[in-house]
Amino acid sequence: MWRRSFLFFVPVFFAVFLAGPAAASSVEEDLFARYFSERIKAETVLPVLSATEDELRRGAVPTLTVCLERAENGGVVYDRLLLVLSDVLFTRSGDGIRVLSYRDSRLSGTILKKDFLAQVRQKMPHYALSELELKDGKVMVFGAYRRKGTFSMNALIRLTGQYVIDGAGKAMIRFDDSTNDNPFISAADVGRAVAKAAPVLSFTEFFASPKVEEVRVGHDMVWFSAK
Repeated sequence: MWRRSFLFFVPVFFAVFLAGPAAASSVEEDLFARYFSERIKAETVLPVLSATEDELRRGAVPTLTVCLERAENGGVVYDRLLLVLSDVLFTRSGDGIRVLSYRDSRLSGTILKKDFLAQVRQKMPHYALSELELKDGKVMVFGAYRRKGTFSMNALIRLTGQYVIDGAGKAMIRFDDSTNDNPFISAADVGRAVAKAAPVLSFTEFFASPKVEEVRVGHDMVWFSAK
């Protein structure tokens, strides 16, 4: 099921990039690109408007798809994000536009292994991460944890867990299995710290504030959908 969903997501995502909008002018596309660039931090922002010229004159877009590359949200780097809004109403204001309303929104995207690894290493310097596996729905990390105090202590700790979604629509890792060669260092405490350092999927401050509904791990990446 994961493979089918992922293989469906990738071609659809890039098809949106390549397909031309249905009768939408480049003027509106540029205006929407500027509008979302001011609200979402990303290297590339590409809006695709499925609307007729008459609908655009009335300030209506039945389907608005925003394709984002290398987007950042809450300290997490997403390789791709796809935001889809339906029944969008907008108005022109000076040389820009303002979105007035939309009926519903959907968000999906991916985190690459390299970005996952970079974030943990940056936020967890005391845990020298040497291995990371993202496959079969599981997240596995392995590394040397070093703690300095009266006596310096080291431990080789392997943690295995999965993403769990809470009632607020936020997803973070819960490690439920571990190995540890030093009984004086708590693998559970290290696991909680690593879970906080790893990418946490939360979009309360993102456009439309969608809640995470599904997270899948495999093929060296994390894929999610939110609504």
